[in-house]
Amino acid sequence: MQFKRLALAAMLTAGIITLNGCAFRADLAQGNFVEQERVDMLRYGMSAEQVRYILGTPMLVDPFDNSRWYYVHYLREGWGDPQIRNLIVLFSGSTLIDVSGDFEKPAEFNAVSPALLPGGALMPETLEANPEATSTIGRD
Repeated sequence: MQFKRLALAAMLTAGIITLNGCAFRADLAQGNFVEQERVDMLRYGMSAEQVRYILGTPMLVDPFDNSRWYYVHYLREGWGDPQIRNLIVLFSGSTLIDVSGDFEKPAEFNAVSPALLPGGALMPETLEANPEATSTIGRD
């Protein structure tokens, strides 16, 4: 009887010690989640306001050169290695001139988009007057 109790206590202790090593680690996502679909909407000549509308507020604006915006996304799933994706948007004044980083530059980046023209879908005054215009930039 005494041996059974001792064996049960030993197995219970071993089980608790074993399970103690199986700690849960929550996923950690930080920064700007940017999809290639959003990057594909960018065009040469867009205003900074239009870029901010499509991608959101940048994670970092270079303090010495505010013509460079950084969108950084950090993701660590459980105990896995972190994944870091960067997108760098470069302006001349307030006009978009280049996109670089871990995303593919859109094939149509240098094409003139009708949305950039006055009254186009990405002009803020058009969006306020016509809420349905947001569906032209991929939001349903």
